[in-house]
Amino acid sequence: MIEPDELWGRADAGIDDEGELRDVIDSFESGPFADRAPHAVEAPFALVLAGQVVRGRIDAVYREDDGTFLIVDWKTGRSGSADPLQLAIYRLAWAEIHDVPITSVRAAFHYVRSGRTVEPEALPGRAELEALVAG
Repeated sequence: MIEPDELWGRADAGIDDEGELRDVIDSFESGPFADRAPHAVEAPFALVLAGQVVRGRIDAVYREDDGTFLIVDWKTGRSGSADPLQLAIYRLAWAEIHDVPITSVRAAFHYVRSGRTVEPEALPGRAELEALVAG
């Protein structure tokens, strides 16, 4: 059971009261990740891209049965869209910090309210991300 203060993405905009929070918790508990234990939660990282330090926290990382990893970024707000570059950065950071091939790390947004999980087909790697940062 997830307590309200433990809900991933609690800081996301769009949860205005306890009733909405209960709805989001209920949606999570009926979704595909409710019964899965994460390998890591709120995993911190620092990554240098084109001389710029990028810091953040990865909401959840799941270890798959085949030894690969699935990064999940929870979205609890009402918007059904998010920037896949966020996932690309998380994916690269996890791969480099844990010394695993980037091809063994997948990444997805999970929109908790709708129960929809979106895994972009192609995420940029280090070279593409550095080119974007260098501008």
